[in-house]
Amino acid sequence: MYGSLGGRKRLCEQDILYASKQKLPVVTFENLFKKIDECHTAVGHLGRDKTWHKISHRYSFIPIKTIIIFIGLCDQCVSRKVFPKPVVWKPIISVGFMTRMQIVLVDMRSVEYNGFKWIFHAKDHFSKYSWLDPLPSKEAINVAETLKSIFYQFGPPRILQSDNGREFVAKVILDLTKSWPGLLIINERPRHPQSQGLVERGNAVVQQLLGKWLDTNVTNDWPSELGPIMFSINTSVARTINPTPFEVVFRQQPRTDDYTWKCIVAHLTEDPLIDPPTNNSNEEPM
Repeated sequence: MYGSLGGRKRLCEQDILYASKQKLPVVTFENLFKKIDECHTAVGHLGRDKTWHKISHRYSFIPIKTIIIFIGLCDQCVSRKVFPKPVVWKPIISVGFMTRMQIVLVDMRSVEYNGFKWIFHAKDHFSKYSWLDPLPSKEAINVAETLKSIFYQFGPPRILQSDNGREFVAKVILDLTKSWPGLLIINERPRHPQSQGLVERGNAVVQQLLGKWLDTNVTNDWPSELGPIMFSINTSVARTINPTPFEVVFRQQPRTDDYTWKCIVAHLTEDPLIDPPTNNSNEEPM
């Protein structure tokens, strides 16, 4: 069904309108709650700014006041809201992706599932990109194998930082330096976690998201949820950088169904050039 929207062509299909000028869907009033809920869930209930960033890249004409009201009524956000204490962190300078990687292990022994008792959490200090994996134990061999998998995909960092004790770090060094002799591993004492602040704050987010998931699901299979949580964190805007970690690393946004709508608009306007599915991107559609 076709009509007009401010003198522009639009397509009405089920629960959204599509304005050709903005090239983003316009959500109807009846489905406003549903679409905000989808975006809020996609970013893992991580607050107003991340939800707004996700919505602004998918839809047009959704006021931020509506998002604030929605989050204020979100049961999961209200029930698990935390008030962190202000901490002065030791500043660390990174000049590029994989310059410095920080790792930490999250203790999940109280909710052990299928033999997995720990969460391996690594974060690139420059891009804020995170990696999450379940581990059966915190032995150095398990950590080293997980790091190898990351290094073979993204390359090794110049500096690897950990606070898991000197004996642990020594075993990891012995294993990793066989393949990467130039890798520098720094050990920070557990009683001085300030320099590990980035990944420690990331742990709080991971635990918060896992807690919300465990509250709303009847299973304790938290290892299977680490993938979606990792994707939510990496595709949500970070406070200290404007783009998402995913965009910093891969120089594009993840694929979404917005591309389908861009094809429809291009067909309606008889425009032979179809924009890629991301804003301000020069990539070719796949």
